[in-house]
Amino acid sequence: MADERSLCAPAMRLRALSIDRLGSDRAIELVGLAPSLNDALTKLEKIAKYREPVLITGESGAGKEFFAQAVHLFGGARQAPFVPVNCPQYQEGNLTVSELFGHTRGSFTGAVADRKGAFEEADGGVIFLDEIADLHASAQVMLLRALATGEFRPVGATRSRTVDVRVVSATNRPLNQLVMTNQFRYDLLFRLRQFHIAIPPLRERGDDWRLLADYWLARLARQYGVAKRFSSASMRVLEKAPWPGNVRQLIGVVKTAYAMADSSTIEPDDFTFQLQEGEPGAAGTDGPTPYERVVDLGEEFWTTVYEAFMNRDLNRSQVKAVVRSGLAAAGGNYRKVLELFRLPATDYQRFMDFLRHHDLKP
Repeated sequence: MADERSLCAPAMRLRALSIDRLGSDRAIELVGLAPSLNDALTKLEKIAKYREPVLITGESGAGKEFFAQAVHLFGGARQAPFVPVNCPQYQEGNLTVSELFGHTRGSFTGAVADRKGAFEEADGGVIFLDEIADLHASAQVMLLRALATGEFRPVGATRSRTVDVRVVSATNRPLNQLVMTNQFRYDLLFRLRQFHIAIPPLRERGDDWRLLADYWLARLARQYGVAKRFSSASMRVLEKAPWPGNVRQLIGVVKTAYAMADSSTIEPDDFTFQLQEGEPGAAGTDGPTPYERVVDLGEEFWTTVYEAFMNRDLNRSQVKAVVRSGLAAAGGNYRKVLELFRLPATDYQRFMDFLRHHDLKP
């Protein structure tokens, strides 16, 4: 449990509410005292009681899903559902629409039974659309109608259904720019952004990194029964870190440092290797890079890179680095990149769609 001195006032109220609704083992503790964090949470608490859509923006690892849960807790009834959907997981048209709005038996190949979608499951509560920028174009059209009318039609159904759902969406990509390149609908952006919450990056939150490091060391000590602390030298290293992966990165560093330290004092050698190549916890930050694993070690691209990206074990800049290295070795020819990655020529369109849809071209 976080020390109350490390929580701003709205974060304290959120913790108490989450314990009451979810139980102490699922308490939501947004640790930090930075004015920018306090301002964002104060704004969130004010708008949560309204049912209008909320768009949460912030860098990868900043805590967008926790903020979405905060909207739900501050604004929802005790038993109201919270249904998260990871938009990048569903890139085929029917599959995306089916995940959100459901389908009837036989409406497409593989639809062996009627199925409720996330909107129906979230009726009376909140649906959280994470990484909304990656929502398939066909689903964007249906989402716009659902936001405007509260109605939707499952794939293959002959009648529309009505739900009372609050839509909370999140992205780390500039939706305004995607609108200008016709990758995202302007009218949908307007609907989603009735309220907007911007989460500050960790590097702009002053000494919050210290509070977070102490909080996670205390959690690990309770879990494993051994108390450890960072040495003065380690604290100087952490103070200078730019934290491109934000809170998620810091948590990864603390967990690694705790595990690697042979004594109760954590020294820089126990964790600095994770600060050298971007976001800790991402595949390839220790040992061979993702590019080396695919090209030199013969690992499968769709597993090592594609699945890791979809599961957020690789971030966008790391995938771009893989593609950039491949293009450099292949003389700028994408078909030769496929050969380099040992992919069949029939994967060309899938490969290019993956890069284009997720803005992964260098």
